[in-house]
Amino acid sequence: MNIESVDLIVRNAYIVTMDPDRRVLTNGLIAIKNGVLTAIGTDRGISGAIRADRTIDAHGALVHPGFIDTHIHLLYHNIRWGIEDGAGWGEALPIHQEYGQLVDPDIASVSAKLAALEMARNGTTCFLEAGGVANGDAVSSAIEDVGIRGLLGGPFVRDIMPDSLGTAEEHREVALDNLGVELKRNSDPNGLVRGVVTVSGMGSVSDELLLAAKSMSDDHGVVLNMHQSYQMEDTENDDLRLGRHPLVHYEDIGVLGDNCIFSHVNIVRDDEVRPIVDNRISIAWCPIASMMYGVGGTIHGRHLELYKQGVNIALGCDSANWTSAFDVGEQAFLALLTAREKTGRPDALLAEDVFQMATLNGARAVGMSDRLGSLEVGKRADLIIRRMDIPEAFPTLDPIRSVLYSSRSKSVNTVIVDGEVVIENGSSTRIDEEELFARSREMSNALLERIGRKPPIGSWPRV
Repeated sequence: MNIESVDLIVRNAYIVTMDPDRRVLTNGLIAIKNGVLTAIGTDRGISGAIRADRTIDAHGALVHPGFIDTHIHLLYHNIRWGIEDGAGWGEALPIHQEYGQLVDPDIASVSAKLAALEMARNGTTCFLEAGGVANGDAVSSAIEDVGIRGLLGGPFVRDIMPDSLGTAEEHREVALDNLGVELKRNSDPNGLVRGVVTVSGMGSVSDELLLAAKSMSDDHGVVLNMHQSYQMEDTENDDLRLGRHPLVHYEDIGVLGDNCIFSHVNIVRDDEVRPIVDNRISIAWCPIASMMYGVGGTIHGRHLELYKQGVNIALGCDSANWTSAFDVGEQAFLALLTAREKTGRPDALLAEDVFQMATLNGARAVGMSDRLGSLEVGKRADLIIRRMDIPEAFPTLDPIRSVLYSSRSKSVNTVIVDGEVVIENGSSTRIDEEELFARSREMSNALLERIGRKPPIGSWPRV
């Protein structure tokens, strides 16, 4: 018998493959070589035919594709919770804008590295950055240091700037110069950091700029991402600006397509449903980003309805001040709970539904379903190994629900990206975490002082 040599074997695993048949291997084995999945099957069936440099025993724990976050802003970790609790999003935005004026490569690096580490430790192996990165080289290096995948779109790209100096043409010229600046990273098809096309959206992008962005994304074979219909105010502004509902307008001008991923989409009117469904766009559902500021997207949003109609609904966390944590599993849990609460039906969404949103749907939304999102031979080796030594993991009657509902990110033990173990026993194998944490503490206090803001004090007296 020929024995194949590989780099890594994961054995004795409860494998959720997310393959077309949705196979679950209760005593499974995965073999990895050169960052690619080379064999997946039962431990008994293939273990004797493979020899590995390293073997990881999962001890019966759940093993699954890495989660994919389809809406992230990296650069605000340094001022996380730098506003008073209960402040509205209109109070949070100015702080973000003031902080954004100070961001240099060092500040960008610390924030991006902290965000990437948080994602990795919570089981995310790939993310889409939705705008705000003006220091691409520093951010790219930080992501590579942590060892996960990142899709960057560059700085905020917009040409409709109310109450600002300059003409529309001048703003558009700057926006066009910034459009697709990160596409230069796509020369290596297996690089961890790649570029996509992003525009800000939410009433800040003209038709001319949006059509240029769509053309660029088509030409380069990447996704086009923008914010859309976050809350009623920006949606109604779009209505007035365009003279009709925005998704109807975007279809008519030829923007919509299956390489479009729109973030939030909390407000959808009846005549916008068909354009969304027919054009096969993806939606990055960010439940907590709506709930944090009482926007109401989990109350009047139509994500569940669209999902049932076949729309590719994926999940995103958004920004440090717009979410609880960079934790796609937590978004999945909240998406499921709010769907059930809204409809009064305990079967509105099942664990398998939100698990798919976090993996396969995420891969499709970011244009990487040929490489990520499922554990299949030939795909890149991005996977999570859970742990079994915590009470929330028992009694193991339904491991998928156990992970999504009970143990959640607490159970992330090992994270493998491109065949490399980047998180082991819950901690990074690649960076000095304590040094990063100390640098972040030092930097955040200095930054608040520079923008003339004091740390929030809350409502209880401090002594």
